[in-house]
Amino acid sequence: MEQLNIEKLINGGYGLGFKDGKTYMIENAYPDEIVEIDILKNTKNIVFGKTKKVVKQSKDRVSSVCNHFPKCGGCQWINYKYDKQIEAKQNIVKEQLRRIAKIDMDIDSIEPSLLQYQYRNKMEFSVSKEEELKIGLNEKNSSKILDIENCPISPNIFDKVRNKVKGIINTLKIPVYNYQTKKGVIKHIILRKSFSQNKTMLIIVTNSENVPNENELKSELRKLPVDSIIHVMNSSDKVKLRGPYKTWKGEGVLIEEFDGFTYQIPPTSFFQTNYEITSKMLKHILDYLKPKKTDNKSLLDLYCGVGLFSVYFSPLFKDVKGVEFSKISIKAANANKNINFLKNATFYVADAIQFLNKSKNNFDYIIIDPPRAGLGKNGVELLSKKVNNSLIYISCDPSTLARDLKGLTEKGFKIKSIKSFDMFPNTFHVETIVILEK
Repeated sequence: MEQLNIEKLINGGYGLGFKDGKTYMIENAYPDEIVEIDILKNTKNIVFGKTKKVVKQSKDRVSSVCNHFPKCGGCQWINYKYDKQIEAKQNIVKEQLRRIAKIDMDIDSIEPSLLQYQYRNKMEFSVSKEEELKIGLNEKNSSKILDIENCPISPNIFDKVRNKVKGIINTLKIPVYNYQTKKGVIKHIILRKSFSQNKTMLIIVTNSENVPNENELKSELRKLPVDSIIHVMNSSDKVKLRGPYKTWKGEGVLIEEFDGFTYQIPPTSFFQTNYEITSKMLKHILDYLKPKKTDNKSLLDLYCGVGLFSVYFSPLFKDVKGVEFSKISIKAANANKNINFLKNATFYVADAIQFLNKSKNNFDYIIIDPPRAGLGKNGVELLSKKVNNSLIYISCDPSTLARDLKGLTEKGFKIKSIKSFDMFPNTFHVETIVILEK
């Protein structure tokens, strides 16, 4: 059995070690530990593995509060002291910037989450049935569904509702969708919560419009401690939350508030996962923009979703434009503009890069919050030509952020500040805001 010394944590959540000229990336292994490993994948230069036995334990390893760890793929570091998680994320961001972008500068201290547990405002659970019904999350490195009884990073109400829904599906014998045969009905159980309003939304995702025993199902679900119930009809096997929907109980949207701004969030729209950290991110950007005297300036918000940044910062600018590919999110963004009595914001359904390519105008300030893949070479090229003053880049992936920052600095941008935010405690994921100026 191979033993390995772990030196540090790296992007992806792995413990890093070296042996016989090879690099080892090990799951559930922490700095200063010696572990016995099972090899999962062996390439020419890199070995991927998981900890089988801890021979020498780090003083920072703690007991997991989750019954499903480490089999569940949701969390990587839930058995590691929180202050050490924060330290590791700060170091990972620094390392990615230094290694990929050749940026070696002081960065602001990472902002920790006040809630280490129960912070998620959305959980997407898959439904499967072989011998027994399962409602849960993917096992680590697998497409198999792990039946979940409790999830410490989601609100307690989610556990209560999910477990009751499981009983209802069993009792009413609602057919579960099978991805191989393409038969069955129920695909996913999704729960969302508004933290500012303390409201919970239950979303039932099915393969088709017709649901056996629908009236009985509605009747039983309406007894649950949720404020709204949504039925989403999604024939796609690639995306969990997409398609037309009907409201079975309550309102068809969640309401969230930040500093007096009200947001309607449709069931199928993206919204930031951690309410408290999102609030801190808004304030961080506000602290930068407020002294700038932007009342005669323009703001472009790319990948704007339901208009979180566009709406929040619109009072500071003369003209605000938001761009988002999702029609439902743009419909919500326009609703959010109206309920906040804004006259200077316009929203467009478009691909962000294509919008930049077609736009004949430059913008004084641009906020971008792209998917994990980042901007890429073409996006960097276009952005560098369209920004007059400042670019605010919000990233959920340090490696693609570093790649894009390398390109942007080569195009003449200067980095004003870099600050990370722990949007996802107990995982290796981290949100980072970089402010660049021309």
